Amino acid sequence: MSEDAIRGVVAAYYHAMVAGDETALRQVFDPEARFQGWRDGSEVRRDLDAFVSMLQTPYDGQLREEWRIDLLDRTGPVAIVRVVDWFRGRYYTDYLTLTERNGAWTIVNKGFYAHDADAKGIDDLGSGA
Repeated sequence: MSEDAIRGVVAAYYHAMVAGDETALRQVFDPEARFQGWRDGSEVRRDLDAFVSMLQTPYDGQLREEWRIDLLDRTGPVAIVRVVDWFRGRYYTDYLTLTERNGAWTIVNKGFYAHDADAKGIDDLGSGA
C-alpha cells in the first residue's frame, strides 16, 4: 500500500476525533490501541474506550479543523506519522503508530503533547516545538 493509504487513515482519524464520531474512530484504531501523552504538565493515559468517552463530553468552544502531517515514515508494515493539529481549544502534536494488516492500515498507538493554550498558530509549531 502507498503512503496515500496511510495519509487517508490519518485524515479519517483527525476528522472523526473533531466530530466525536465513535464509529469512524473505531474503524481507524486497533481495539487495543493505547493513548499516552502530556497535557498541562500531567501525564495522561487512556485506552480506546476512554478516548472515545472523552470525545463524547460536550465542548462549547470553537470547532474547527486545522491540521497537517509533519512526518510520515514507513518501514514495511509499520509507519509513524507526526501530526500537528488544533483540537478543543489548543494545538497538539500527535505521534501515531500504524500497522498494516490484511491490506489495511490501523492506528495502534497515539502519543501526544498538548501545547500551551496560548500558542498562536499551527505555523509556529515546527518539528522542534
